[in-house]
Amino acid sequence: MTQSIHAAKIFGDKVDPRVRLVALFGGEVPEGGQPPAPALAWARGVLRDSPSESNVAAISILRRAKPEMTLKTATFLAAHAIRN
Repeated sequence: MTQSIHAAKIFGDKVDPRVRLVALFGGEVPEGGQPPAPALAWARGVLRDSPSESNVAAISILRRAKPEMTLKTATFLAAHAIRN
């Protein structure tokens, strides 16, 4: 990862969100474009208590739970976590 989280929040995130999720939650970068399993399990657990199925609401909830997550990373994770 070559761009810091602080720089990403100011200038826009240029790092693959899967790489950022591995840095935050561990695991390995999946090849199929999916988020790492530990990150997805965490996100589903956090969103389980949320009545909203909105992407925007899910992104907000995930970022409140883990503020160091960038918008791009939270958007990517929320899209996968709210799918059935």
